[in-house]
Amino acid sequence: MTNGKNRSYLLGIVGAYLIYLAYQLFEGRAETDTTMTPAVRYVFIALFVIAGIALAVYAVIVWKQSGKEEEKEEKPKQDETALK
Repeated sequence: MTNGKNRSYLLGIVGAYLIYLAYQLFEGRAETDTTMTPAVRYVFIALFVIAGIALAVYAVIVWKQSGKEEEKEEKPKQDETALK
């Protein structure tokens, strides 16, 4: 497994965690016993959702690029003068 694939898995996990945090904030939006105002809560929900989706998309891009790099490394160059 290459460094790019490991990085993409980690980015995907972090993106999913940010979306989970946004869900937890959204779930507790009716609580009145908090120091966070509703406007700030909705701003952070939006921020976490946008960042989580962006990280998930970036993780897919990194994963695809690492797959292409692996294909390039695996294909040996054929020598024209080699026996066939």
